[in-house]
Amino acid sequence: MEERDNLRTILYGWARFGLYWLIMLFATVVGRTAVLGILGTLLPRLALYDNPETLSFFSWLIALAFLIPLFWDDGKRHTAYGTFEPVTVAIILLLTGIVFYAQVFLLDYMQDPRAQVALTNIYFTDFWLSRLNRDPQIYGLVGTVITVVLCMLTYLISGRVYRGKFDEED
Repeated sequence: MEERDNLRTILYGWARFGLYWLIMLFATVVGRTAVLGILGTLLPRLALYDNPETLSFFSWLIALAFLIPLFWDDGKRHTAYGTFEPVTVAIILLLTGIVFYAQVFLLDYMQDPRAQVALTNIYFTDFWLSRLNRDPQIYGLVGTVITVVLCMLTYLISGRVYRGKFDEED
């Protein structure tokens, strides 16, 4: 039975790893296209064409709009099925954040400016933090940590809320 639990944990980890990457890339693409086109047209005072930090913040919010419900549902389901393991989820989130962030160290070794721009765009959802420091290593790290911590807090709060509702019914 333990092998089945280990397999389930590995599959959960790979699924969350993949979803995290896809959601971040999706948020970058949607933020740069749809948000720029729609909000840039409807609210010209935001000056999104001249203010990539604000556009990046909207992209980050798009990513959170997918990640928060995902981890809320995970916390609820894990609590309902008796598999609520915050340490395992924390390790998976930590590894996901590390792998997502680790690409930034390649910037110093790249000779092609187009490749540097492409790699920097991976962290576009965190670019709004560049007002603190223009270095992608700094704002990428801070943004990744904030996102991972918010996901973990969502998981913990969801489990606690669901457990509280379940205990009230007894």
